[in-house]
Amino acid sequence: MRLPAFVLLTAAPLALVLASAQPVNRDRESVITRLETRSLLTWHYAPQEFNDAFSRRVFDLYLKRLDPQKRFLLQADVDSLAAFRDRLDNQLLAGDYGFAEVASALLNKRVGEARVLMADLLKKDLRLDQPDSMEVDPEKMEFSTNAKALRQRWSRLLKFQILSRLDGKRQEGAAKDSALREGAAKPLPLPDSAAIEEAKAYVERNFQRSFARMIREDKLDRVSLYLGSVANATDPHTEYFKPAAREDFNTAMTGTLEGIGASLREEDGYIKVVAIIPGSASWRQKQLKAEDKILKVAQGRDEPVDLAEASVNEAVKLIRGRKGTEVRLTVQKPDGQIKVISIVRDVVVLEESYAKSAVLTSPESKLKVGYITLPSFYHDFQNPKGRNSAADVRRELERLKAQGAEAIVLDLRNNGGGSLDDAVRMSGLFLPWGPMVQVKDRQGGGDVLEDLDPAVVFDGPVAVLVNTFSASASEILAAALQDYGRAVIFGTDTTFGKGTVQTVLDLDNMIGPGDASLKPLGSLKLTVQKFYRVNGGSTQFKGVVPDIMIPDAYTDLDVGEQSLEYPLPWDAAKALRVQRWFDAPPLPALQAKSRARVAGGAYFKRMNGALKRQTAQRAEKTVPLSLTRFFAERDKNRRDSDSLESLQKQASGLVAVPLASLNADFAADSVEREKVNEWKLALGRDYYLREAVHVLEDWAAAAAKKDR
Repeated sequence: MRLPAFVLLTAAPLALVLASAQPVNRDRESVITRLETRSLLTWHYAPQEFNDAFSRRVFDLYLKRLDPQKRFLLQADVDSLAAFRDRLDNQLLAGDYGFAEVASALLNKRVGEARVLMADLLKKDLRLDQPDSMEVDPEKMEFSTNAKALRQRWSRLLKFQILSRLDGKRQEGAAKDSALREGAAKPLPLPDSAAIEEAKAYVERNFQRSFARMIREDKLDRVSLYLGSVANATDPHTEYFKPAAREDFNTAMTGTLEGIGASLREEDGYIKVVAIIPGSASWRQKQLKAEDKILKVAQGRDEPVDLAEASVNEAVKLIRGRKGTEVRLTVQKPDGQIKVISIVRDVVVLEESYAKSAVLTSPESKLKVGYITLPSFYHDFQNPKGRNSAADVRRELERLKAQGAEAIVLDLRNNGGGSLDDAVRMSGLFLPWGPMVQVKDRQGGGDVLEDLDPAVVFDGPVAVLVNTFSASASEILAAALQDYGRAVIFGTDTTFGKGTVQTVLDLDNMIGPGDASLKPLGSLKLTVQKFYRVNGGSTQFKGVVPDIMIPDAYTDLDVGEQSLEYPLPWDAAKALRVQRWFDAPPLPALQAKSRARVAGGAYFKRMNGALKRQTAQRAEKTVPLSLTRFFAERDKNRRDSDSLESLQKQASGLVAVPLASLNADFAADSVEREKVNEWKLALGRDYYLREAVHVLEDWAAAAAKKDR
């Protein structure tokens, strides 16, 4: 059956729960706490029992978020807070958020002390010429045992920030100095005292802004951090949104605000990019990626503002702006590289986020391969005549067939999902009618979602490209085609692994008239269902493992559902009986030929070398704090990164003819012509796409041989 319209949960059951036991305190934060707690117990797909074990989970997660870099609290502070460790479950059930208030007050006290400590340290000689190093992995750090140890930690932190500023200024001058640009082999000259003083002043300004940000948080800000930890202790996708954050969430979902088009989250004291919105300024600019950490934000050429300890709301306020204005982001890539990325703000251009296609050929074969890229599973539910991804992909398939395409590559890389109904109908473009995915709720009931159209739009060989950031609906489509033996799934070690469904509850609808003065209360995004494949296995946690795997720059990174805290586990439902595709791909032969090509290919040999260097860099969790060693290491890392980037710009030999270029209006529209030519160039540099084409060539050759 088709996916039914999802009915939002009503407020009545929760209102009854609230009426059953009045909380001691009826202030706004207490009511929110109780509403969230009861919602988690009543509606969550896999509710946690509120016991001592859950209390410890909440405590540990909140403490990690309260002082993620362990810059403020002492071990004695943590020991004092530990008195709450087994009591939070009972407090939450009573609507008591007192632990958050105690912890926040203690943190504010330590932040005030850190302001004084920082100012004192910056007056002194931090000895940038002396050998020293700093641990940068918070998981390997302990809280400082005393004031002396904390002072030493801040001394090293300030050195690191000053060196980073000096290195940034040095790189600004590198374009004018070939010796610096090449990363001179001879010892680097130390900056003069004026440059060091400028760097000190810059670091002090940024930390003062950070301290002020932390101290001026209001009560709901403080309690929201705690409630977010409670929600995330059930699973990573269940979240509390305070009222302003809900507005940001709505804006991100509709894409109406002018900005850069990136979804963000807080993680370990940093602002991390979760996803890039298709059609947005970041998506078109192509340098900002998921998993990047945004360290600083600058308006055009203005001085950048440090985002240390900033909330997502604060980061969003700095990043947003009018269309056509420039924002400069200092980001840290997953391999540790620091880059400054310039993005011109713009609205989301929906046309660029729609499915589009090209015809691909390689010099080694005469096979015509149709290529379709799908950035998301979009669907305009407000307009029955609006565009949807399933209909658009059908149209592109028909256009490619008209151009003589004999095989298809469907590119779902970086596709974070969207409309489940479109994923089901899209599977049916390549298969006769039948079940495509199972959806279950917390009681074990659910639906089998089927494609009801017996027509097969394309019956030739199909390869589906995925990567670590292919999630949700992408995983459902890839899993269905894999389970039916209909396509070769091609990509990195696994997809994201998000196999759950969320709904958003407006807490304002869950209180009676007597509490109306407490509004707005915010919202709760709640996990309510789970996906299962045709073969019974869940897409949750494990994702979809490709039939043919090739490593990319994100291989071996802690990315995906498995890297998040407290994800729901993988499990299985009953396998469905289905009729597999009559001409399934000969996987063992295709895998063997692909392995041989990749092992002998110059591009993938160099990629593997770059991955080994990146792995070694990530394993090294300390950074040198002497000026010459710091600069030398940054230069080496930059050369490695530049080498990988230059590798990714080499032509693969693949020839692409975008179907947009065959449009009669194409030649007259210079802007459209430039965009299409740029896309054509990108396809011609895509070695993963080229290897997918080779796999389809092997499959087509095997099928032709079998028919003879």
